[in-house]
Amino acid sequence: MAPPAASRVLLFAIQTSHAGSCRLPKLFKEAGFRVGVLGLRSSLLHASRHSDERFRLRARRFEPLIRSSLEKAFDAFRPDIIVPCDERAVSIVDHWIGGQQASPLSAGLRDCLVASLGKPERLAERSSKLRTLELARSIGVRTPRETKVTSRAECEQVAASFGYPVILKLSHGAGGNGVRLCRTAEQLGAAFRDFERGLSAVKAWRRRLLRRDWFGSRFDILVQQFIPGRPAMSCIAVSGGRPLSIVTGFAENVTEPMGPASIVRIVDIPEIRQMTQAMAEAFEASGFLSFDFIVDEAGRAVLLECNARPTQIMHLGHLVDVDLARALHGALQGAREAPCEAPRGEREVAFFPQEWKRDPASSTVANGFHDVPWEDPVLLRAILGKRPVNWRRRHIP
Repeated sequence: MAPPAASRVLLFAIQTSHAGSCRLPKLFKEAGFRVGVLGLRSSLLHASRHSDERFRLRARRFEPLIRSSLEKAFDAFRPDIIVPCDERAVSIVDHWIGGQQASPLSAGLRDCLVASLGKPERLAERSSKLRTLELARSIGVRTPRETKVTSRAECEQVAASFGYPVILKLSHGAGGNGVRLCRTAEQLGAAFRDFERGLSAVKAWRRRLLRRDWFGSRFDILVQQFIPGRPAMSCIAVSGGRPLSIVTGFAENVTEPMGPASIVRIVDIPEIRQMTQAMAEAFEASGFLSFDFIVDEAGRAVLLECNARPTQIMHLGHLVDVDLARALHGALQGAREAPCEAPRGEREVAFFPQEWKRDPASSTVANGFHDVPWEDPVLLRAILGKRPVNWRRRHIP
């Protein structure tokens, strides 16, 4: 009897300088998948030598061209699963299948996305920080207090009730973008004005006119309680709400205040592992989810937000004997159900290029595990040649 054909995964990215998603082709290839990638020509995802087929994304913001690019890639590659790899890809998929309006997608592509991500009606809960925490509280997962605000006066009133410092954030965003730590009312007011300018009615009208209203036009502004402690994270593979494999870790250093991690310690954190599994089950999710936490001064984990996609710790699971891509491949191939095992051991990792750019003389770069793709020189050169930008197209120092 012939072995089953390899499952096919299509990795879909809109951002071009995403440091985590460009490592995924290797991870999925080694897990047994046949790998297709869809991205802009300048995308780091296209630079990886580990993809079997490459498809060109024809636009960064114009929804009809993005949709037609995905339809063409789907028809040509016929993936078993599709993985949105960055915040923009997550947002446009949510726009297509997560709302109440009729989906503009072909039936085959829509069915594949639903199988890849889980219940469509739960997608909005993953991508909205406000709704994620509402769901978390409903199932007993610890969260900070937060309130949606619409004016500076409301901001100051809520901040006074919480006590300074507070966090001001947009309900959508990733990598620390759209998040400000405000220690005074003056800082809070300045941050609110900055967020408000980005969400103006004129900009919203222009986005609708140019068919770009799927991202950046429906954000809420939130004031959140600040909880001092140690940042932590998780990434989980899940199938039909059933946890398959998970990796957890602490952020030991960040690129900027409230920004993404540059050094992580990959280690089992039991409470975070349990909270992550509970959230994945509540979302009735499939595919990959990531979560940010803070471990407070009493040692209690507090959920901050969900990233409805893989993050950069996903491909590092092998350092603690877990493999999220291989776990999902097994589920797709009909492997017998196995318990979601805890990571084993621990390892300190310097993210590349983040920590190297932050401090070339970093002791972790010199002595720890430096996550450089030495085996893929074309990808390495592409990463070194990129000047990264955030989700607002602003250059990151």
